[in-house]
Amino acid sequence: WRVTSEEFMKDLPAISDLKIRGGWGLMGNSNNVDPANQFSLYAANRGNSFYPIDGQSSGANEGYYRSRIGNPAAKWETSETMNIGFDATLYNGKWEVVLDVWRKDTRDLLFNVPLPAVVGPSASAPSVNVAKMRNQGIDFQIINRGNITSDLKYELTFNNSFLKNEIVAFAPGITNLTGGAFRGITPVRMEVGRSLSSFYGYQVIGYFNSAAEVAAAPAQDGKGLGRFRYADINGDGKITTDDRTFLGSPVPTYTGGINVGLTYKDFEFATYLYASAGNKIWNQSKWFTDFFGTFEGSGKGERAKQSWTPELGNSAAAPIWESASNMSTSAGANSWYVENGDYLRIQNVSLGYNIPKAYTSKLGIKRAKFTLSANNIFTITKYKGLDPGVGGAADTGFGIDVGNYPVTRSFNASINLTF
Repeated sequence: WRVTSEEFMKDLPAISDLKIRGGWGLMGNSNNVDPANQFSLYAANRGNSFYPIDGQSSGANEGYYRSRIGNPAAKWETSETMNIGFDATLYNGKWEVVLDVWRKDTRDLLFNVPLPAVVGPSASAPSVNVAKMRNQGIDFQIINRGNITSDLKYELTFNNSFLKNEIVAFAPGITNLTGGAFRGITPVRMEVGRSLSSFYGYQVIGYFNSAAEVAAAPAQDGKGLGRFRYADINGDGKITTDDRTFLGSPVPTYTGGINVGLTYKDFEFATYLYASAGNKIWNQSKWFTDFFGTFEGSGKGERAKQSWTPELGNSAAAPIWESASNMSTSAGANSWYVENGDYLRIQNVSLGYNIPKAYTSKLGIKRAKFTLSANNIFTITKYKGLDPGVGGAADTGFGIDVGNYPVTRSFNASINLTF
């Protein structure tokens, strides 16, 4: 509805344009399903299946084994999307405001449910319709442009997105789903009311700083001096898998950015800042760098010096430097791996110069522009890994840093000529 076309808006000249809009739709998705998902398949391989049909002395004959478990009941995911918002232009284009309130419900969510070990090591798990997930949020953009002086012009663009992600239902018979294991650690668990790929494990409350603390603490596998001390969540006097708890979500609640553009005579300047906040990162790379017992070539210089000592106590950056590996050291999924994922990054800065036509026309050049730019200038973050912009290999690996290569910093110079 273009409101500014109505007669009652004629007395409001400050509002150059105002449009209110809404939408609703359904979309199916089967792109993440193997075409053979519905079929149970078999393969022949002597290494996976064999039979001594002619007797033990004659050797093994090649046999057949189930290579895929089919699921003929699987159907497309369906996403229902709703939104309402408005676009407004104020004071003849000096201000622009765009706002959207939206919700997306994805039902019959497809997922490869892990198979129990009794199925055997060779069969591939099928995709199964397991859950309903909801994404909802608010997106808005504000643009302001104008002149500071007759020669100096500016344009500012603010982009902002607020997001809430939640699993709202599971299929009958399913209470939770877990992700894959990383070096024996399973950091992801999904339950109703939690976000996709939520982190799950033991809550670290410090280190064991004395023999007396070790003796007085609840029973805990592998507990010892300088090792992780876990919270007894259910208060039963022992640390078991029932004491695991949710440790954070990898889904940012806010992402946004600022574009700044300035022009002064023949010069142009632009920069873009990007921010992400409200999420956690599972820094799995610390498994390789902070434990002598798991990766003996890891400890170098200052890293080992930050490990637990009686003098550092609970201020130590890592447990005691030792060769042991158990639930109280490197083998337990716990909050020590979880870090704040907030960051602010200057994505791009560029400076351009349009060479005056008085010089270029003599050379038969219609337009000439020289530009210097730099990408990923610096990042402000408390995250200790290489790069807080962690993606992940899959939905259940989202936000898990296994040593991802950091974003590179680059510098560029270019000349654009138009003849």
